[in-house]
Amino acid sequence: MGLRFRRRVRRVLHVLANLRGVAMFAGGYGALARVVFEMYRARGLGAVAGWAATASAHGKHLRPARYRRWLRARPVPQSGSKVLVVASTFGVPMARLGEFAALLSGAAAKAGNAPVVLVTAHAGLVSQAVNCRIVEVSEDAADAILQAARAHATDCDFALLLHPGCVPATPSAPPASSRTLLYGDEDRIDAAGRRSEPRFKPGYSPDLLCASDYLGSLLVPRPLLAAVGAAPVADFPSLALCLVEAAAEVRRAPVVLAHRLCDVAASGPPAYLPTFLRGRYGAAASVGVGGDGVPLWRCHFGNRDARVSVIVPTRDKVGLLRRCVTGVFATNGGDFEVIVLDNGSRQPQTRAWFDEAQTRWPQLRVVDAPGAFNWSRLNNIGIRHAQGDVFVFLNNDTEPRSKEWLSRLADVASRQDAGAVGPLLLYPSGRIQHAGVVVGPDGTTDHLFRGAWPAIERHVFVSPRLPRNVAAVTGACMALSRATIDAIGGFDEGYRVAGSDVEICVRAMARGLVNVYLPDVVLLHLESRTRGRRD
Repeated sequence: MGLRFRRRVRRVLHVLANLRGVAMFAGGYGALARVVFEMYRARGLGAVAGWAATASAHGKHLRPARYRRWLRARPVPQSGSKVLVVASTFGVPMARLGEFAALLSGAAAKAGNAPVVLVTAHAGLVSQAVNCRIVEVSEDAADAILQAARAHATDCDFALLLHPGCVPATPSAPPASSRTLLYGDEDRIDAAGRRSEPRFKPGYSPDLLCASDYLGSLLVPRPLLAAVGAAPVADFPSLALCLVEAAAEVRRAPVVLAHRLCDVAASGPPAYLPTFLRGRYGAAASVGVGGDGVPLWRCHFGNRDARVSVIVPTRDKVGLLRRCVTGVFATNGGDFEVIVLDNGSRQPQTRAWFDEAQTRWPQLRVVDAPGAFNWSRLNNIGIRHAQGDVFVFLNNDTEPRSKEWLSRLADVASRQDAGAVGPLLLYPSGRIQHAGVVVGPDGTTDHLFRGAWPAIERHVFVSPRLPRNVAAVTGACMALSRATIDAIGGFDEGYRVAGSDVEICVRAMARGLVNVYLPDVVLLHLESRTRGRRD
């Protein structure tokens, strides 16, 4: 029995053991049957298996007993470093202060050589925290956490700054330089100490950080504490941004650093976020109101006036092309052009529509690009004909669903640190077709949330409603700036039909750029309606 076969059997058994969670991921058992049928018909059994394995992580998330069994099988990490733990009662409901103090006291008793400091404005109500040094403050402010860490970490190697509402796990500090900021995974804990609902976090993602306080609790080397500026910090997410700004590197530690007793939800963007953005992206960067798919707020980078060239390869299929191009013009204003690359259309109605479209929209040009179909070559031809600052490569089987989405893509793609930028793509059913591409499973690539509803929130990974950095985005709709293309080159024409979208994203990462997924840019995608299925 081969290794690949045994791996597939284990995957099937894993999915069956977590079938309830897989169904919830899909939106119910009836929806699960439809997803499996549609995906099998479109992409085959391998796609169904990959999707089901991803969805089954939702089932593990829902079953606390299964998670606790998994924890018992894992060794508790040990560290020779001395870690100061700094907790706070900020955001903890008054009714739960006693519960919080009792858990913190128990954690402090188990911590061994890790001293624990509790910063609180309610010292009289947390007297149960007998194993802690209590620092009383007049009001909640993250600056008090930083000052307490500086004052009490004089003989420690690290300070674990706990996110509000959290108590420490067993403090463990992996090797790191004196300017490396570390964050880790977390889970939920109840009054009896039972753990559930893990949150497994991705590697450092600057775009996710600007949209969500995903770092959580922070493991800070003592020299880095002193490197943060002296200005008062109002909220914990702002403290995290200040530490990121001062750090030479931000890295995920592969351990659970903290347990959530209660969630302290953000009521708005971190107070320091506008300053953080201006320092990274220039004086024009700002914070605005969130759009569709983005909770609370959205970052702008001052590049919304960049000229966009939309590049659409096609061969006949005029019904799809008409819907796509009409949608582009209906949902966008401003300075942009559309270049339709005609790869040998033969139908008279297609030629007639080309003439009609160029008359109706002066910004549209049809460029003849004959020869055998090669997606990479066609896009490279489009680049040579385009006059924009940003190229948006668009399949003719897409249909826009957002307003002013070209300027949104251009704003992010024009950043100096940006590689490729991609949107949320939905099937006509409303389920996710693309929310970022992961590279590596079974030696290939896949779409992490394929087949799920966009609004799914309870998952062990990052919500698809949040912008984040990804390994790659799909070429069905991909934005790249002219500056990025000049730096890394165009598409590799050795990939004729599929693969060059991922390859150019990986090449961008190799040059130190970040690829960005934007959930507030939404298009429908009739996947492979033009060319059919390709592996």
